[in-house]
Amino acid sequence: MKASLKYLLLLAALTTSQSGLAAASATCSQANEECIEIGQWQVSLAVGGGVLTNPLHGGGNIPLILVPYISYYNEQFFLENTTLGYTFQEAEHFDISAILELNGEQKHFNRLHAGNIIGVDGALSEGGDSEVPTSPDLGGAEDLFPDTDKPVEPKRLPTLDDIAKRDWAIDAGVLAHWYIGKQQKITAQWSHDVSGVYKGQHIKASYKYQLPVFDWPAKLQLSVGFDWQSAELIDYYYGLNSKDNVEQAYFYQGKQGISPFLGAAFNYRINKQWQFKFSAKRAFLSSAITDSPLVNDKHQDYVFIGGLYEF
Repeated sequence: MKASLKYLLLLAALTTSQSGLAAASATCSQANEECIEIGQWQVSLAVGGGVLTNPLHGGGNIPLILVPYISYYNEQFFLENTTLGYTFQEAEHFDISAILELNGEQKHFNRLHAGNIIGVDGALSEGGDSEVPTSPDLGGAEDLFPDTDKPVEPKRLPTLDDIAKRDWAIDAGVLAHWYIGKQQKITAQWSHDVSGVYKGQHIKASYKYQLPVFDWPAKLQLSVGFDWQSAELIDYYYGLNSKDNVEQAYFYQGKQGISPFLGAAFNYRINKQWQFKFSAKRAFLSSAITDSPLVNDKHQDYVFIGGLYEF
C-alpha cells in the first residue's frame, strides 16, 4: 500500500508538470478548460495506458493506468495536485504566486522492493584465479609484463540497488504566468529546497501554444521549455560518493545543468464528463545528469492515451 501511495503522488506530480497550474475565476466559461471556478473542487481520473520511463540503471519504467487530478481554488489560496499556493498578484494577463510543493526528482528512485541499500556485491571484490600458478616465481616480473591477451572482466555499473537512499524533498518558491491572448502562455517558476534534503534550487520555464482542431470540441496544446537544476540538486540525486555502495572509480560529483523538453497534448470532449486524452513529453537530460554512472539514458519520456472522467 505504501508503494502504491507513492506512485499516486508521483502521478499527481506528473500531471502538474504536464498541464501547469490553471487560472482561477468566479465565472469560468465551458470553452476555457484552463479555467477553474473559485470555491469548487475539481476531481478527475484519467484511465488508459501509458508509461513514464526511468533513465537510471536498474530503474524500472512506471506504467500509467490511473492518473488522478485534484484541484481547488479560492480567491487567493489554491491546491493543484501536489502544489499548494497563494496568489498575491493577479491581473488580466499575468499572475504571481508563492508555492509549496513536492520536488519531483525523487520519482526516479522509488522502488517496489523494500530498502534502498543492498549489501556489498561480491562481484566487485578484488582477486584473481584460485588455482596455484605453475610458472616459476619471477619476483614480480608478472606485474611488469602483464598478459595482454587475458580478457579483462568488465566492471558492473552502479544501479539503484547499490546506492544510498535519496529522500523526498519539499520546495518553496515563486510561480508566474503570463497570458498572451487566449492561445499562448509563458510560465516561469523558481524553487528552492526548504526541507534541507538537497539544499539547492531549480528554475522551470515553458511556453505553451493552444490550437483549435477544426470545428471539433477539442484542443491541441504544444509546449517547449527547460528545467535548470543547481549543482547541489544534481549532486544529491545523481552524484555518487562514499555513502553509496559503489567502487571509488564510479564516484561522481554533480554540477548545474539545463534539461530542455518538448511536449504535446490533445483533448477531445466526448460529453460533459468524458474526454479523450493523449499527451506526450520528452525531456532531454543535461550532461550534468547523464555523465553520472548511475544514468543509463539521455532522455526521459512520458506518454499517455486514454479517457479522462470528470467527477
